[in-house]
Amino acid sequence: MIEELRLYKFGLISAELSFSPGFNVIIGETGAGKSLLLSSIDFLKGAKSDVVSEGSFVEAVFSFEDEEVFVRREIKGGRSRYFLNGMRVPQKLVEEKVARFLIFQSQRQSIELLKPSYQIEVLDRVSGVSSLLESYKELYHAYREKQKELESLKADAAEKEREIDILKFQIEEIESANLREGEEEELLELKKVVSQAEKVKSLRELVRFNLYDGEGAALEKIGEVLSSLEELEMFSDLVKRLSNLYYELEAVYFELEKRLEVPDEDISLEAIEDRLYEIERIKRKYGGSLEKVKEFLERSKERLEVLENLDFELEKKEKELEELRRELQEISAKISAKRKAGAKELKAVLIDSFRELKMESARFEVLLEELPDFTPKGKDRVTFLFSGNPKLSLSPLSDSISGGELSRFLLSVLALFSFPEVTMVFDEIDAGMSGKVLTKVAGKLRDIAKSQQVIAVTHSPQVVAAADRVFKVEKSPSGSVTVRVLDEEEKKKEIAIMISGDVSEGSLRAADELIKKWEE
Repeated sequence: MIEELRLYKFGLISAELSFSPGFNVIIGETGAGKSLLLSSIDFLKGAKSDVVSEGSFVEAVFSFEDEEVFVRREIKGGRSRYFLNGMRVPQKLVEEKVARFLIFQSQRQSIELLKPSYQIEVLDRVSGVSSLLESYKELYHAYREKQKELESLKADAAEKEREIDILKFQIEEIESANLREGEEEELLELKKVVSQAEKVKSLRELVRFNLYDGEGAALEKIGEVLSSLEELEMFSDLVKRLSNLYYELEAVYFELEKRLEVPDEDISLEAIEDRLYEIERIKRKYGGSLEKVKEFLERSKERLEVLENLDFELEKKEKELEELRRELQEISAKISAKRKAGAKELKAVLIDSFRELKMESARFEVLLEELPDFTPKGKDRVTFLFSGNPKLSLSPLSDSISGGELSRFLLSVLALFSFPEVTMVFDEIDAGMSGKVLTKVAGKLRDIAKSQQVIAVTHSPQVVAAADRVFKVEKSPSGSVTVRVLDEEEKKKEIAIMISGDVSEGSLRAADELIKKWEE
């Protein structure tokens, strides 16, 4: 419910209101700004407005499940800024939060009642099918998912042979390439060696000839010198040094011999390059890396297995779908049965309410038609049929009801349910009504206000008399607008003026009788 509402420069209104938790009424001369006051609440939750300017703001305190929520919207720098509990937040967050607290109704907005989606909700609330619907919706979601899976499999079946051929070709191409981890790096190294093979061979021969076994090779010459020096003891220190040099040179020779060895593989540079090209082509075609190629191969094999077993999968999915369809049919039949019983109950209650609201000739029926397939709300099409004239046959609500009748119809429906934490806002829903009808309308509004907060703009003395708190919107000669709460005496005087146009002994007595009627 709304506890407090503050406005600054909202059009010409700057005001602060504290609402009753029950039935609140807003009155005032035509053009004073009553509906504008309600518009400020709508503005708070994100509606556009042409009456705001720099510095304008609307703020409210809501209470919801023992929690107080402070909401503010202001105009600063030509733009709207939103606040929730003192913190600046996005509009969407405020809109979602405030929308939980408010339901707006007017003769114009009661057009919702004409929609089939609203009518089925009304019937379902009366029928008590909420738990069944929850179970149905879970099954329906599973049913729709299974339908999509089956449709996908059928689409696969249509392309099955073509896709199998493609997959087999791709699997064969990858597997026949026989890619191996590290092969590319090995081939690149081998390419370096093979591309320089002739130069390496020549260098190896040169090293062998000059260092090891050629005529006058270095090792042979050093060996001859060592043999001669070893005969003379006086050169033992030099013999040792030269001997070390000989063995070091010999070690260098053998290392060169090893490193200059040409691989035994009989492979050409062209063959290496062809293999490297094949590896790169497969990688580029199937993912960009060896790891991606492996992943593609695994997915292709899995997909091929699915396609080759597609007939079995189709049969399995069709059985699963049929089982879900059977379960849905069972639960939708239960929902339909409860709706049929609920339709009778709704008819009885609304007909009684119509009589209270002086629509004695009104007739009402709920038309339930079975749909060919399941919908998110079952297999029923719900249509409210109405006739306000005994000479006219029943026809859909949207074709047969007048504005005044629709308002009373809406009140009759709303009186069936309660939304304890929600504020119901009515903008001149009683417009165009008179006499005893207004008394009954006031009674309906007061009944609704027993279980939730109601705020209503009205010109009706009967409705004002039924209110717990009355606010009067007044416009001064200068154009400024004020809003004030009326005390009991002021309330009585305003009702007297509504009844006869002025305050007289008779009109005050009539006003007093209206007020006492509701007090009693």
